[in-house]
Amino acid sequence: MKLGQTHWLRFLRRSSIALALAILSQLTYANAEYAAAWGPAIGSKAPILSALDQDGNQQDLTSLSGSKGLLFVFNRSVDW
Repeated sequence: MKLGQTHWLRFLRRSSIALALAILSQLTYANAEYAAAWGPAIGSKAPILSALDQDGNQQDLTSLSGSKGLLFVFNRSVDW
């Protein structure tokens, strides 16, 4: 290939990557807006939850918290 063609292909490849990243960043932002419209906000207080554990003992957030706190994660299914 000629030197001019190599430069043109490199420019085209870099431009394509930049365009793809710009489009993906917009999609990520749109999903963040959608996610912010439902569910509790990050850092908000958790509601009082309690349930029976595998041994039949009543557990709540206070009984599960340790000296460093508690990490409680909800995982949304793909089916929702």
